Amino acid sequence: MSRLHPANRSLLSQCEILVYFGVYIAYIVVGLYKIYGLRDRIVGESKFQFPEGWSLYPFSQRRRDDSNDELENFGDFIARFWPYYLLHALVLGVIRWRWPRHQCQGFVGVCALALGLNLDWTSSVVLASLIGSYYVVSSSSSKKMVWLLSAGWILIINVIQKNAWWTNRVGYSEYVLVIVTLSWSLLRGCSFALSRMRAKKEELAKYTLSQYLGYAMYFPCLTYGPIIGYQRFAARQEKREDWLGFAVGVLRSVIWWLVMQCALHYFYIHYMSRDVRMVELMDSVFWQHSVGYFIGQFFFLYYVITYGLGIAFAQQDGIEAPKRPRCIGRIHFYSDMWKYFDEGLYEFLFQHIYAEMCGKKSSVASKFGATALTFAFVFVWHGCYTYVLIWSILNFLCLAAEKLFKAVISMPEYQRWTLRYLGPVGAQRLYAMLATQLFIPAAFSNVYFIGGREIGDFLMRGAYLSGVGNYLALCFCSYCFFQCSELLLSKSDAPTKAKTN
Repeated sequence: MSRLHPANRSLLSQCEILVYFGVYIAYIVVGLYKIYGLRDRIVGESKFQFPEGWSLYPFSQRRRDDSNDELENFGDFIARFWPYYLLHALVLGVIRWRWPRHQCQGFVGVCALALGLNLDWTSSVVLASLIGSYYVVSSSSSKKMVWLLSAGWILIINVIQKNAWWTNRVGYSEYVLVIVTLSWSLLRGCSFALSRMRAKKEELAKYTLSQYLGYAMYFPCLTYGPIIGYQRFAARQEKREDWLGFAVGVLRSVIWWLVMQCALHYFYIHYMSRDVRMVELMDSVFWQHSVGYFIGQFFFLYYVITYGLGIAFAQQDGIEAPKRPRCIGRIHFYSDMWKYFDEGLYEFLFQHIYAEMCGKKSSVASKFGATALTFAFVFVWHGCYTYVLIWSILNFLCLAAEKLFKAVISMPEYQRWTLRYLGPVGAQRLYAMLATQLFIPAAFSNVYFIGGREIGDFLMRGAYLSGVGNYLALCFCSYCFFQCSELLLSKSDAPTKAKTN
C-alpha cells in the first residue's frame, strides 16, 4: 500500500485525475506569476543593490539576483577552472586510447596541476594532509580509527572556517573552494578506508595508492560533487568512448545554468529566501507557501547543474556515477528525498553508518538509533549551525513518523478494514490524506536547510498558525500534489515491472 497500485490507479476517474493535475499546475503557475509580479518591488526595497543584468536585450533592462552564494561561487569556480575540465577530457581521452591502465595517473596529474597553479601553499598542504591521512589509517583494521580521524578533520575544518588570518591570506574565493573540497574529500577518504577494511584478500589489488589518489583527486567531482563511493570508482570499466553522450551531458548542465541565470533576472527567489519582508508582499499566506516550493525547485536546479557536470565526466571515464537528482515535484515521501535527490550521499550514509548499526531484522529501537546517529553525522558534516540542527531534527522526526505510518498501513487489520469499508480507491484516498500530513512538514523542513532559520520559521508559522481555513487549503493542494506524484511514479514504475516479469 506504500505505492498506488496500478489497479487502483485505473479505477480513478479521468475527471478526478484532471482535478489533481489541474490544482497542481494552477497553483504552481499562479504562484510563479505572483512572484514575477513582485520583481520591481523587490529590486526597489532590497537591502542591497543587485548587479546589472546581461548586456543582451531584454536582460539588459533588468538586474540579476546574485543572493545565492553557492551559485555565485560555482560560477566563479567554472570561470577559473574551465580549462582544466577541458584538459581532463583531452588527457584522459588520449590515455584511454594509448595507455588505458594509467587512467588514475591521468586523474592525479590533471588535478595536481589545477590545484598547484591556483591554490596557496597553505591550502595545498591541508588538502594533501587530509587525503594522505585516510590512506595511512586505511592500513589498519580499525573502523573506530577512521571515524576518530573524521571527527578530527571535521573539527579542523570548522576551525579553519573561522580563521580570519587564513581567510585574508587566500581570499574568499579560495576559502570557499578549500572548505567545500575538504568536506567532500573527507567523505571520499572515509569511503576508501572503510571499503578497504571490508575487502576480501583477493580484492586488495584494487586498493593501491595510485588507485586511491586517482579516486581522491578526480577533478570533475572534486569540489562540486557528486560523491562517488569508492566501490563504484574501483568497478569502472574500459568501454567505448561516447563523445556524443558526453557532450550532451555537459550541454545539459550548460543549458540549465543558462535557464537559471535567465530566470534570476525576473524571479528573485534567492533573495526572498534571505529576506522574509519580500515574502510578506505576497497576496496571502496561502500564496506564500509557493515561495517555499520554488526555493526548493531552484535548489534542485543548482544540483542538476553541478552534479550533472560531474556525472557527465564520470560516465565518460567509465565510472558508474550516481543518478542525477530527482525533481522535488516528484518526491512526496521524505525517504525518497534522501534516496533519489543525492544518491551518492545516501549510499555513503546507508552503507557506512546506518547499515553498520542495524539490519533488516533489527529492532525498531536499533533502527531509530541508527537513523539518529546518521543525522548527527549529517549535522556535524554540514557545519554545526542552528538551522542545520533544526533541519536535521525535522528530518529525523519526519523519517521516523514515515516509518511508523508505513508500518501501520502495512498491518493486515488496517488493510482489511479500509478495503471493506472504503474499497480499493477509497483506501488509496485515505492513504494519501494521511500521508499528506507527513508531506507538509517534510517539505517545509527543507526550507531551513536551503534558506536558513528565518525563512524556515516564517513559512512553518504560516502553515500551522494562520488559521484552520489556510491549513485546509494547504492540505487540499498538498493532497493533490501527493496524488499527482503517486500517479507519475506508478506510471514510471510500470515499464520496469513489466520488463522484470
